[in-house]
Amino acid sequence: MKVTVRLLSGADHLSQILTGFQMLSRENKLTLDILDCRKDSPVYQEAFLEAQVNGIRILFDLMDGYWYNRPETVFPLYHSADIVFKRSFSSVKNSEVFGAFSEKIHPLGFNYHVFCPGSPLIGTTSKIGFLKKRIKGVTCYVSDYEAKMTHVSARPRILFITRLWDPAEPVVQTDSELVRQWGEINEMRMLLVRKLRAAFPEQFIGGIQDSPFAQTQCPDLILSEHSTWKRIYLHRMKHSEICIASTGLHQSSGWKIAEYLAAGRAIVSEPLCYEVPGPFQAGENYLTYTSADGCIEQIRTLLAHPEQILQMGQRNRAYYDEWLRPDQIVTKALEQAKILL
Repeated sequence: MKVTVRLLSGADHLSQILTGFQMLSRENKLTLDILDCRKDSPVYQEAFLEAQVNGIRILFDLMDGYWYNRPETVFPLYHSADIVFKRSFSSVKNSEVFGAFSEKIHPLGFNYHVFCPGSPLIGTTSKIGFLKKRIKGVTCYVSDYEAKMTHVSARPRILFITRLWDPAEPVVQTDSELVRQWGEINEMRMLLVRKLRAAFPEQFIGGIQDSPFAQTQCPDLILSEHSTWKRIYLHRMKHSEICIASTGLHQSSGWKIAEYLAAGRAIVSEPLCYEVPGPFQAGENYLTYTSADGCIEQIRTLLAHPEQILQMGQRNRAYYDEWLRPDQIVTKALEQAKILL
């Protein structure tokens, strides 16, 4: 079976789905033809990938929430697609935003930044430049994220490494709602780090990624550049039993959730605003918080019951294996499009 994948935008969001198709191709489950259409694409600033299989047009919408840079370029894509898989999926908002198109939209699931060797999204660079990217973790493969929790240590580690959004970004200055969202996200993240450090001084690993804006807001919370390299972060994540997630822009689910699932970690997160496929539920796969103090309480609950930490981590790795690993998330989408490998 031949599959033609068209890269329609330049966003890193596409990497997981493209990786899934590449993995299936390497497993000889399909023949893959990748067309890089980003240069002249009207949706280059968005996050879209299109696949054509047996005459069926499948659209993958990886955007954060329902906010688009150029909405007028998005609707023609939805109109021409036979089926759409949307990362940030809400049946209510689908009807409000897309109207009649909502019937063809299905939940895609969590997203993260992951590559397959040879991906055109990695870009061309020298061997030395590529090696530097691998060392820093800019280019991470599927196996770099994966781990399994086999036991819980006597003093479980708690991880939360995050960044602040800079309100000086040009796209934000023209949108008062984005200014409000970014401000609230930043305040919550800074408060979380302060409270987690105070509550669990010997178990907490984390802080704020360095940036000019972060230097003005919370210089005492900033981590060294080296400690936030992706490869260092992944090592720490795999050695932390409890990992914290916060909501992203436009109420999107942060990429860290997918990373935590790949590593089979226990998760404490703000409530999810969007639906995902498969058996993923609050109380089973993650505990929720709506305030920094609530986050602390949920962590204490897990620490008091280490068997729950282990069970949650194992459930999360099982969910990843079945629903989220790049080849699996693409396979599930093809199955819903009634395409059998």
